[in-house]
Amino acid sequence: MAVAIAVRVRFFARLRELAGVETETLQIAPNSSLADAYDALRARHSSLPARDGVRGAVNQEFAGWSERVSEGDELAFIPPVSGGRR
Repeated sequence: MAVAIAVRVRFFARLRELAGVETETLQIAPNSSLADAYDALRARHSSLPARDGVRGAVNQEFAGWSERVSEGDELAFIPPVSGGRR
């Protein structure tokens, strides 16, 4: 059994600026959730905001924080977006 799996992480908009990178590879324990992955990223990049202000996606589909991730998955983290016209 694997002791770690590798996932590809993409940061969007302000999160990219806060992390200082657009993409990175993250090694996490097998059977980790999207929340576990984001928490590991916050340990690396202390300027990232808490989860309540972020949306996560697994393989280009929005996912809940309890979603399990697998080897080779692409995770994306997106801050709240505002704007547009009134």
